[in-house]
Amino acid sequence: MNRLTTKIQVLVFLFLTFICNTTIAAQPPPSPTTFQLTGQVVYSPIEGGFYGILGDDGIKYQPTNLPRKFKKENISLHFDAKRKDGVVSTFQWGTIIELANVSEFKTTLAIDERRAIYVLLKRMDAFNNKSLLQLQQVDIPSKQLSKEQFDSWVSKYDHYTLRYVDISSATSSSITGACYYTRKLTNGMTMHGDIDLAAMTFVLTNTTNGWKLTESGTLIEPPRNDQSDVLADLKKKAVLKYKTDNLATLYNN
Repeated sequence: MNRLTTKIQVLVFLFLTFICNTTIAAQPPPSPTTFQLTGQVVYSPIEGGFYGILGDDGIKYQPTNLPRKFKKENISLHFDAKRKDGVVSTFQWGTIIELANVSEFKTTLAIDERRAIYVLLKRMDAFNNKSLLQLQQVDIPSKQLSKEQFDSWVSKYDHYTLRYVDISSATSSSITGACYYTRKLTNGMTMHGDIDLAAMTFVLTNTTNGWKLTESGTLIEPPRNDQSDVLADLKKKAVLKYKTDNLATLYNN
């Protein structure tokens, strides 16, 4: 084997290694086997009938151990779940899970607003964790972003907090509305100190993998950070509607 052949083999090896590592890095993280969620109990007449849970994420779940007292159609639950990937069911209705820490989720929020809040909170978490892969699990347009573009985008802010959601229309396949959130400036000041108030319009679509954000845009009249009372007014409005001005706390069990 001559030296030229050896160099070519080394270059081919390095190229294949780069392609392999790039492909692996581009794969989204696997869905967690354990998770916490809220959802609505539904009854299905399949195979003699059973009770399932339609999660606020838009995915159907088939619990193996739903307590009898919660077998009531349309009741909302808060629960911990563990996916049972090796279990087979004759119902074939949804993802099979084992429940823990089940409690009734008492809320006056409409199911469409809960679904929107769920997706938008996941989006806030992705920003706070500065994770593009996490964002791409709930935000379809973000799949067009490069890692460099995302890092540049989120480097200016921290501590994203969802404050308020308005639903303008909702069907079984889409939810349209607007949301307001704050983020902490890493280097800058506004009339609210280092807190920047932002807002956007959104469209959520019910896909085969649950509810996803498919469109986002700017409000016709976005909130102005040069007005000192705008954030205080928004917080008062949120407390009146949700009893909190941080929507992440709605899901604290």
